[in-house]
Amino acid sequence: MTFKINKKFFVLAGETSGDYIGSSIIRGLKKKEGENSSFFGIGGSLMKEEGLRSLYEMNDFNIIGFMNTIYNYKKLNHYKNTIIKNIFEEKPDAIITIDTKGFSLALAKKLKTLFKKSDFKCPLIHFVPPTIWAYGQSRINKWRNLHDGLFCLYKNEEEIFYKYNVKCAYIGNPVIEKFLSINKKNNNLENLYKKYNIQKKDINCFLFPGSRDTEINNIIDEFILLIKNNKKNIKNIKNIKWFIPTTKLQYKKIIDKIKISGLTTYVKVIILKKNYDILKCADIAVACSGTITLELVLFKIPTIAVYKTDFLSSVIGRILVDFKNVLLPNFLLDRQLVPFLFQERCQFKYICQILLENIEQIETKRVLFEKASNEIIDRMKYKEGRKKFNFSKNSSEQIMSIINNFN
Repeated sequence: MTFKINKKFFVLAGETSGDYIGSSIIRGLKKKEGENSSFFGIGGSLMKEEGLRSLYEMNDFNIIGFMNTIYNYKKLNHYKNTIIKNIFEEKPDAIITIDTKGFSLALAKKLKTLFKKSDFKCPLIHFVPPTIWAYGQSRINKWRNLHDGLFCLYKNEEEIFYKYNVKCAYIGNPVIEKFLSINKKNNNLENLYKKYNIQKKDINCFLFPGSRDTEINNIIDEFILLIKNNKKNIKNIKNIKWFIPTTKLQYKKIIDKIKISGLTTYVKVIILKKNYDILKCADIAVACSGTITLELVLFKIPTIAVYKTDFLSSVIGRILVDFKNVLLPNFLLDRQLVPFLFQERCQFKYICQILLENIEQIETKRVLFEKASNEIIDRMKYKEGRKKFNFSKNSSEQIMSIINNFN
């Protein structure tokens, strides 16, 4: 009789999208290695539901912007040292980091150095590498030969990394799979409208101010001004209704802002559920730049992307960022489908102007976004008839293969 040794994994994610990816990875590992496998690290509600023991709150790692990183350096350095101490005490079979690129990179570099001096070492595996297609190819050198496994979520990325002689495998995308799963269920739209108390006859505008505290602080006020000035600026559109879907973690922060602004009767704040089925009720959306823009395009919703940060980060961003490729759907499509309002353009008056233009051409926009959705699914190799990807299964198989071949 052979006995299976229970595996232990360190898994780290620092933001909402990473939490979803992490939960999918953990689910796959449990299925492959057994429910007695254990997981510790950093994660949100979804990873915790799958059994992760989180050392700190995920939101503490959800830091963006040059100035915010400087302000939080001491805290993040303390977290890094404590995490490393836990890793050497727990001795996991693998260390898996997801996105959270600055922190994940610093952690991997430090661990790589310490492994050379220690009897203990294990594979370093990273999902969601730096977006070199938006932030410049110079970043790629920092990641070369650092990890035992590097995995990306977009087919285009695999090709770019290959060009620069960095092995990075595309094994599927849980966001695409989530969309396909929701779409396959073919929920009755009438039931969804009833479920969320949304009127089909209205123009339902969904606003997404971001998942990080800094994003919400920078963007929510512009959304509030947009709603307040609705009657004045969108005179010929009488039936526009406003919705802010958000995470359970950020719900109170947003609802408090709405209460202070006196808009509780004009906007409905909704906790976004795992299945995202409410997106089927949206006619148009304004969203903080991020994974949500891709999800909205997949749901064929005409979308406007916005972003605002601190002044220094915006100056650095203008130097380093390729704004043509910064939005995921635009990068994947290799064309400017989703308009992007950055920094000084991220004001309610400019948002209102483009929103009005899109509403006036809503049928044309729907056709364009439906075509784009189908094209992205095709480009990501999920087209009907092809071999089906299963990110959860593939990621667990890749991780275990790396562990079994590690020396």
